[in-house]
Amino acid sequence: GSLTAGFLYLQDMQGLYSGLLRVRNTFSFFVLGKKPHFYALILEKNGKDYRLSSRDFFEVSYRDEFVVKEVVTDVLFGGGVSVDVDGLGGKDDFGKLLKGIDLVDKTVMADRKGRASIKPGSFTILVKYKEDLIGSIPIRVQITPQDWLRYARSSRNQKVQIEYLKKAIAMNPGDSNVRRMLAALYLNAGMTGEAIHQYQEILVLKPDDAEVMSELAKCYLKAGRYDDVIRISTRTIKTNPKDDNAMTNMALAWSRLGNWNKAIAAYLDALKVRPDNPAVNFKLGEAYEKLGQLGKAVEQYRLVLEKVPKADHVAVALADILLKMGNFDEAIRWHKEVVKRQPKNAAAYANLGLAYGGKGLIKEEIENYKKAIELKPNDPVIYFNLGTAYEKGKRDQEAIRAYQKVVELKPDDPDAIERLADLRFKSKHYGEAAPLYEKIVKTSPRKAAIHGRLGFAYAELKKHAQSVENYQKAINLGAKDPQLHKNLAQAYSQMGKTKEAIPMYEKLASKKPTAEVLNVLADAYMKEKLYDKAIMIYKKLIEMNPKKAAYFASAAYAYGLKGDSDRQIEYYRLSLKFDPEDADVYASLGAAYEKKGLYAEALKAYTDAYELNPDATQVARKIPQMKIRIIQQKQKR
Repeated sequence: GSLTAGFLYLQDMQGLYSGLLRVRNTFSFFVLGKKPHFYALILEKNGKDYRLSSRDFFEVSYRDEFVVKEVVTDVLFGGGVSVDVDGLGGKDDFGKLLKGIDLVDKTVMADRKGRASIKPGSFTILVKYKEDLIGSIPIRVQITPQDWLRYARSSRNQKVQIEYLKKAIAMNPGDSNVRRMLAALYLNAGMTGEAIHQYQEILVLKPDDAEVMSELAKCYLKAGRYDDVIRISTRTIKTNPKDDNAMTNMALAWSRLGNWNKAIAAYLDALKVRPDNPAVNFKLGEAYEKLGQLGKAVEQYRLVLEKVPKADHVAVALADILLKMGNFDEAIRWHKEVVKRQPKNAAAYANLGLAYGGKGLIKEEIENYKKAIELKPNDPVIYFNLGTAYEKGKRDQEAIRAYQKVVELKPDDPDAIERLADLRFKSKHYGEAAPLYEKIVKTSPRKAAIHGRLGFAYAELKKHAQSVENYQKAINLGAKDPQLHKNLAQAYSQMGKTKEAIPMYEKLASKKPTAEVLNVLADAYMKEKLYDKAIMIYKKLIEMNPKKAAYFASAAYAYGLKGDSDRQIEYYRLSLKFDPEDADVYASLGAAYEKKGLYAEALKAYTDAYELNPDATQVARKIPQMKIRIIQQKQKR
C-alpha cells in the first residue's frame, strides 16, 4: 500500500476538468502552502479492493476483515497523512488489519446502554494531514439477527439474553428457532405468559411441531391453565399418537384438576407407549394413592425402586403409604431403609416412631420421636406425637412437658392445649385445667365435651355459677351423658337453687331412673315442700326394692310433713318390719303416735328405741312423759 499524490492518477480521472482541478490543488498545496485535498481511499475487504471517496460510505459486518491500502491526496508520497478508523486501532490505522466484529460489538453495546450518540452509521474513517482533517468516509455497521443471537449466546445474564433475542426476532419475525430460544429463556426466567406467547407464534409458523406443542403444554401446566394443557396435548397426540410426553402432560393436568381416574388412564396410556419410564410409574402411584387405591400405589412404587434402587424420594413414598395402610412391619423396614439413606431425615424418624406405636412398641416409638426432635427441635407435631406416646406409657408428667413444648412452639395449637388440660384435669389440678379449657372454648365454642369438663372443674373449685353455665352449654350443644344433668342439678343445689335443680333431676330420672337419681330427686322435692311428688318417688323406690326399710321410713316422714299421720304410722311400721333394729325409726314412730294421742303405742315405740339406743337422751325423757300422759288420759275417762 502507499500514500500517493493525486496528479499521478490523472489517467484514472473522469475528464480533463477533473485532472486540471487536481493539478491546481496540488500546486496550491506545494507552492502556496494551502491544506492538501483528499480524493480517495483504496481498501481491501475480505480479499476484494474498494475505492471510496468522501461521497461514499463503507459498509461493514461482523464477518468482515479489512485494511486501508492506499490514500490518494495532494501530498507527495503521503508524508504527514494518517488514517484513523473511528472506534478501532490507534491514531493511524493505515496498513493495519481491522475487524468488523469490533465495530459491531461497540454498536450493540452502545444500543444496550442507551447511548444515542452511537448508532449503526456513527463511526467514520478520518483522513488527516498532520492535525488537520482533510477527508472522511462514514462507516455503515450492519447488525444482523445472527449478531443478536451471537450476543445472546455469549451472555450469562438472562435479562440481557432476552433483550438480544427480542431484537433478533424484530429483524426476522419468521425465525422459529430464535423464537424457541426466547421462549425457553422466558420459561426459565419465570415469565410464563411471555413463553406461551412465543410458542403460540411458533405454532402459527409450524402448526404440526410436536416438540413445540409439548413445551407449550409445560408452560400451560406452570401457569395453571390445565384445560389448555389437555387441549394442546390432545392436538399433539393426534399429530403423533405415540407421543408419551403429551400423554404424561395430560395426566398431570387431570391430576391438578382432581380427576384422578382420567389422570390414571392417561398415565397408563403413556406406559403402553414407553413401559420403562419410572417417572411415570411414580406419578401413577401418586394418583392411585390419591384415589385410595393404596395397594396399586405400592405396586408402582416398588416397580420404580426395582428400576431405580437409589430413588430415595420413592423409598420415602413407599414407607409412608405402608404406614398409612397399617402395615407396620413393612413400614418399619422401609423407614429404617430411609433413615439409613438419609440419616438427617427428621420426618422419617418421626414416621418410624408412628410405625412402632402402631405395633404397641412404646419404648421404640419414644426413642425415634426423640431422634426426630434432635434433628428438628422446633417441630410441634413431633413433640405432640411424643406426648401421646408418653400418655400411652402412663408417663403423664413427661407427656405434660411434651405438650407444654408444643404450646411454646405453637401457642394456639388446640389439640395440645386440650391434651394438656385433660392431663391436668385427670390429676385433679382443676385450677390449672380450667384456664386451658377456657382457651379452647374461645376458639371452639361448640365443643360440648369441653364445656362438660369445664363445668366439673369449676364445681370442684366451688365456682358454682361458672359450673352451671358450662354444664348448660354442654347440654344445649347436644351432650348425651346423663351424668351432665345430674352434675348440673347438683351445681344448682350447691347454689341453693333447688327449684332450678328439680327439672334436671326429673329429666335424668325419666331417662335413667336409678335408685341414686330417684333419691336425689325425692330430696329436692322435700326441700321444696313438694311432699306428694316426694312420696310418689319413694313409692317408685319401694317398687324397685320392696324390702328396703329406708324407703318406707322416708315415705313415712313425707306423710308426716304432709299431715297424714295414719300413713306416716303405716309406713314407719312397714319400715320396722324390714329393719326392726332401727332405733331412729322407733323414735319417729313414737313421735307419730304421740302426735295422734296414742300414748300407750308411743310409750312402746319410745321404749323400744331406748332399748336399742340407751344413749338417746331425748327418747329417754319421752318415756316418763308418755306414762304421765297415759295416767292423765285414763283420769279423763
